[in-house]
Amino acid sequence: MVRRYDRPVKAMRILLWHGWLLEGTGSNIYTSKVAEVWRRQGHEVVAVCQQPPSPSFPHVDGWGTAGPAGVHGIDGNRSGDRRMVVIRPDIGTLLPVFVVDEYEGFEVKPFVDLEDDELATYLDRNVDALSAVAAWSSPDVVVAGHAMPGPVVARRALGEGAYAAKVHGSDLEYAIRYQDRFAALAREGLEAATAVAGASADVLQRTEAVVPAIAGRTHVVPPGVEIDAWRPRPRGAALNDAAERLTADVDRSAGRHIGTDTEVRRRMADRAPGALDELAGSYDQAVPDPDAPARLRALASWSGPVVGYVGKLIPQKGVERFVEVLALLGPDVHGLVVGFGSFREWVAALVAALDAGDPDAHAWLAEESPMHLDLGAHEVTAAAGLGERITFTGRLAHRHLSAVTPALDVLVVPSTLGEAFGMVAAEAAAAGVPPVVARHSALAEVARALEGAAGEPGMLSFEPGPGATHRAAAAVRRILDLGPASRRELGHALREYVVREWTWDRTADKLLAAAR
Repeated sequence: MVRRYDRPVKAMRILLWHGWLLEGTGSNIYTSKVAEVWRRQGHEVVAVCQQPPSPSFPHVDGWGTAGPAGVHGIDGNRSGDRRMVVIRPDIGTLLPVFVVDEYEGFEVKPFVDLEDDELATYLDRNVDALSAVAAWSSPDVVVAGHAMPGPVVARRALGEGAYAAKVHGSDLEYAIRYQDRFAALAREGLEAATAVAGASADVLQRTEAVVPAIAGRTHVVPPGVEIDAWRPRPRGAALNDAAERLTADVDRSAGRHIGTDTEVRRRMADRAPGALDELAGSYDQAVPDPDAPARLRALASWSGPVVGYVGKLIPQKGVERFVEVLALLGPDVHGLVVGFGSFREWVAALVAALDAGDPDAHAWLAEESPMHLDLGAHEVTAAAGLGERITFTGRLAHRHLSAVTPALDVLVVPSTLGEAFGMVAAEAAAAGVPPVVARHSALAEVARALEGAAGEPGMLSFEPGPGATHRAAAAVRRILDLGPASRRELGHALREYVVREWTWDRTADKLLAAAR
């Protein structure tokens, strides 16, 4: 069900529950941006999450903590009647996650690996914190994040019908689909929600399959794009700007050093898969590579086509498909990989195998790793020298990524995961960069919307499944063969659509209207 909404007409007190940070991945950014818009519109916003105080959030006026004893430690500035406060629930040292990342001060554990008593303690402590925050803030509207655990926390803390829910998809893919206990928690929370918002029709349909009772109470609320930040820019200016930002404000010393690639090749030669996994823990995944600025400056002078991948380096995101696509595109095309994750060393091993033109190493990786590899032996041999035309940066914050994306000619989104939307594709389109996405889940919805805006059905997507690497490479090559002028015209049409349909103001307005 898709509904249209008007802009809110009066200031409200809004309470958001989100269990993690306000930067980094999709649901974090979604939460941060809608809160920022609401604050700007004059609403009072309280975000309950684990984001520690940081100067990266100038729209946050105060920081505090909450537990059974109430809310305390609030300190901040009030600007007229506009206020946003971030309150961290006291949950102890264990932080459950859908996908494992590093969180300072916490022991991180996937939801599916939790013992029952660990899960119960996590929920109880969040219920205590949310109860305290609600008593302190007297909200008019409460929005609880994900299908699980936000809604069940809100139901136990506030009661039936006292909140709306917003689902993001990782809850379904990494917890609910694997264990009945999480499906039961999703039903408990969502059945009592006044409304359930989701980024796409697809993610809402998948949620409704788990919780049929939400039928008739769902609302498609796509995420937005910061259209002033994500805009077309010349490659040289964009990449040099990104390099300057990284140099100025990020300590990269603990990141992945270039010597790690040498160690990857050595361990791959020993055919020791566990040894590759060990390397992922030898550096800080949360920061860019130490020489990322130098790599970006070098790429700024490249005059040929550049295709990119942006996302986590995990098997579900299909990054190995991007590497093989680059191999098929030939030596005139350079690749840029932006992302982090424990799977990076396997990806580096794939690059090493292709760089050496080594079919035996490629076959070993196909057998021993979770990668889905499509290239034949002759294509692997022909890929020799690939290492010279692929650039890795490690993790880039959103503010840096917005300066990198415009440098691309095409962005490839090869995910095999059931995606809830496709924010990287929307951001690329806003920057005038055509995305090529796997045609499944909500990615197919994003592709249809952008292809419709461009008047080019099928141009920006490829069919998943066996042989997808070759189909993706063909789709990228079709766009590159358009030539610079035609690509600029295509990029202009894509940006116009995003500016009209996918902005954070529209997202915030629609989410608040659904929650009310």
